[in-house]
Amino acid sequence: MQITPAILETEPEELKRKVSIIESSVDLIQIDVGDGQFIPTVTVLPRALGEFRPLTAFEVHLMVKRPDRFVADWAHLGATKIIFHVEAEGDLEHFIAQCRELDCDVGIAVSPGTSNDALQPYLDLVDEVMFLTVQPGAQGSPFLPEVVQEIIAFHKTMPGMPIAADGGVNTENLATLQAAGVQRVCVGATLWKSADPVATLASLATL
Repeated sequence: MQITPAILETEPEELKRKVSIIESSVDLIQIDVGDGQFIPTVTVLPRALGEFRPLTAFEVHLMVKRPDRFVADWAHLGATKIIFHVEAEGDLEHFIAQCRELDCDVGIAVSPGTSNDALQPYLDLVDEVMFLTVQPGAQGSPFLPEVVQEIIAFHKTMPGMPIAADGGVNTENLATLQAAGVQRVCVGATLWKSADPVATLASLATL
């Protein structure tokens, strides 16, 4: 199971601080992006990060209504993967092509309550499907066990598609997610609310 630290921040210096804590211990970091519309939080904009260059690769999870308005700035900052929501607005096939032109891998995320059928038009165009196991928004929301059944159903129909899960992941549900077909989890609050995020990350990786 791959463990990816997730960071959702409104202040540039706090985002950089969290990256500095974890970057030498992982191969990939996820930066969560909010626009104040798709989720209530407005997160750090790329231009506020200056010459930000983590030691490791990073992806961005665009929890935004119009992902096409965000992708270029994050790609130019060095993002290697862009994850957008199937519930987003705009021409999503064109958006995927835009990501490819910027040399970014592409993931598609689905929020709780959205049918797996909504993913179907995009499955041949993306590299990964990410199931949110919380309602999108602030880190620390409760894990929604009913999403596990959606993951199981999707994995049965698309066994070759890489699956990630994001939200509320901890030592109590990690094995359940893995059994459902998840290969990668994105972990936010469980890391950042712990006294030692690096030790917590290592502990999760041994499960």
